[in-house]
Order: sequence, then structure tokens, then C-alpha cells
Amino acid sequence: MIRSMHAELLKLRRPAIIYGAGGAMLGFALLATVLTYATATTAAAASFVGGDSLTSTVGQLGQSGGLTRGFTIAAGFIGLLVFVLFTTSMTSEYGLGTIRVLLLKQPRRARLLAGKLLALLACVAVVLFAAELLSGAAAIVLAHTRGIPTASWFTAAGQRHVAGDYINALLVAGLFGTVGMTVGVLTRSTPLALGIGLAWLAPLEHLIQLSWSGAGNWLPGLVFDAVAAGGTTTTTYPRALITALAYAALALAVGAVSFLRRDVSI
Repeated sequence: MIRSMHAELLKLRRPAIIYGAGGAMLGFALLATVLTYATATTAAAASFVGGDSLTSTVGQLGQSGGLTRGFTIAAGFIGLLVFVLFTTSMTSEYGLGTIRVLLLKQPRRARLLAGKLLALLACVAVVLFAAELLSGAAAIVLAHTRGIPTASWFTAAGQRHVAGDYINALLVAGLFGTVGMTVGVLTRSTPLALGIGLAWLAPLEHLIQLSWSGAGNWLPGLVFDAVAAGGTTTTTYPRALITALAYAALALAVGAVSFLRRDVSI
């Protein structure tokens, strides 16, 4: 499995991945932070209840969770980028025929799949850490320009928010990534996998939500977003987390069975 991880890490060192995927994740975090502070209203302060709202007030941003508010909003969008990264990492192996070479070097398919998954998660964890640092630095600068107090950010409660928001973002990345890899294993085609996955996770689920009030409790993309937000007005964080982990476990099981049993030439 270590050799499989090393092989995947070598692939991830390509400039297209580092500057493309990594830069996009950092860019989303920075953009979300800038927009959060630029659009913050001066309405009465309230706690961050109902994480499905993308707008904030100046009073809310001055609370202990304000430092990483922009990063939290960006986590759901970053999850879609992670979905693309994991999906294409798998489908490209089939499209280029390199999956056969990998299986010659590592015939134990379970170890190969686990190595690829862990290597991708490790890289995403590093990028998310950098994204949170960038978002936090931007938040400090923007808070001073708008006269938002930052004392609560550096309290024990504030630091718990920082750690918790990073863990949630990493969880969401793992959830989207696991589903993405499974879709890649099942379809073996980059256009087909991205077409199906992004169409469902992005517009279709939100369209369904307009006519079904309970969609946020069950649809995977909406549930993953609820985990990133720490819960929403539709579903609580514990319920969203349990449902999301169940989806991830199911996706991992389906993907693993398909990868272990299907002929790579088909």
C-alpha cells in the first residue's frame, strides 16, 4: 500500500494538479472570505444558526466563529473540486491504460485502491490547511477594514471553531472524494463520470430541494454541505454526519467490490 501511495503522490506532483486543483481550492477559500466580509450587513447580531445561509452580519463575524466563516462557506465548493480530483484520478488510469501497469506492480487490488485514496486524502488535507490559513489571514485584514472586533477569535472558543471547521472541511472532502472515486471506478470514463456526478451534486439536488422540503435530510450533496456548515436549518449536524458517513461507507463498499471483481480491460 505504501508503494501505491508513493505512485499516486508522484502523479499529484504534476504542475497541472498543484497549480490547477490546489490553486483553485485556495482561490475558493480566499474568494469566499472576501465576499463574506464585503457583503456582511449591519443587522442585529445573532449566532450562526442555520449554516445554509451564505450571508453574515457584522455582529456575527465578530463572534468566536467569525475567523473561519469564509472558509466554512468555501468548504462545500471545495468538496466539488475534490470530487473532480478523485474522479479523474481514477478514470484517467482506465483511459490511459495505466491501470494495467499499476496492477502488474501491485496485484493486490485492495491495497492499490486504498493507497490511491489515502494519498489523495493526504494531499487534500495539506491544501485545506493552507486554505484555512489563507482564509484566516484575509479575514483578519478584512475585519480591520470594516471595524469588526476580533478579540473573540483568539479565545479558547475561537480556537475550537478553527479546529472544528478544519475537521469538518476535511470530512467533507473525504466524503466527496470517496463518492468521486466510486463514480470513477463504475463509469471508467472521465466525461461520463463528471457529467453524472456534477449534474447530480450541483444543480439537480438543489432543484429537487425547491419542491421537497426534506431533501436536505437525505440527498448526499446537501447532506455533505450540511456537515461542512456544522448543521443547517433543515438538518442537525449529528444527523447530517451520520447520514453522510453512511453514504460514504456505501459508496466505498460498492466501489471496492467493483474494482476487485471487474476485469480492467472491460
